[in-house]
Amino acid sequence: MQMSSPLQPNARKQLARLDRLLQRAYGTPEALLGNKADPLDEAVYIILSYQTDLARFGETWSRLRAAYPSWEALERAPQRQIERVLREGGLHRQKARTLKRFLASVRRAAGSLSLDMLHGLSDAPAERVLTRLPGLSWKGARCVLLYSLGRAVFPVDGNTFRILRRLGVLRRSAIYRRRSLHDALQDAVQPARRKALHINLVVHGQRTCLPVTPACFRCPARSACAMVGVSLEARKTGVATTTPPGTRSRGTGSGATNPRE
Repeated sequence: MQMSSPLQPNARKQLARLDRLLQRAYGTPEALLGNKADPLDEAVYIILSYQTDLARFGETWSRLRAAYPSWEALERAPQRQIERVLREGGLHRQKARTLKRFLASVRRAAGSLSLDMLHGLSDAPAERVLTRLPGLSWKGARCVLLYSLGRAVFPVDGNTFRILRRLGVLRRSAIYRRRSLHDALQDAVQPARRKALHINLVVHGQRTCLPVTPACFRCPARSACAMVGVSLEARKTGVATTTPPGTRSRGTGSGATNPRE
């Protein structure tokens, strides 16, 4: 039985309109997100981003690099020591354990602590390598492909999922943890606009379309938004609203609020 698309029938037109509105409002401020040019650096950065906000995981990244200037030093470090370094960033035990497993898997796959071999692979094989590493799903893998390898992919983080549910681009039945959703959204965005739209959605989710208190009254995309699941109070004043099903606030990833993996 063929599964129905997670996108509404007019999703492509809605996404193109949203892209224009957000570009006018934010202008693709890539530097704000702090993503990394080296693919191994970016993968670690994405792991640190899970279930936290941009400011906190940016600080956590700085503390981690200060404590372990090389990934070999992190590889050798006891897990409990890493946990102490990561404590203020949240989920420190889980992330320390994931980082140890991730680095061990990279060494087994590449023979060293490097993901430079990805440069010689096309998108699909590179994504398969990345998603087989502990701590990376489609969103994380596509962040590495986008920011470190310059590929025309479209990472779907928690900000993107939340915003597109509210706008009515996604069906109410859409499920974040399905590959079909990530692929359908990527296919619906023109390759030349994928990076800019991803960045602007992350910024929009941080500044305006917040998980619990969306500031609809000052939203640059309000004219294109169906406001699915947003209370009347929030639409008028930005006070607390019930978060739509499937978008529970959990801390984006790639510099996002509420990243989901």
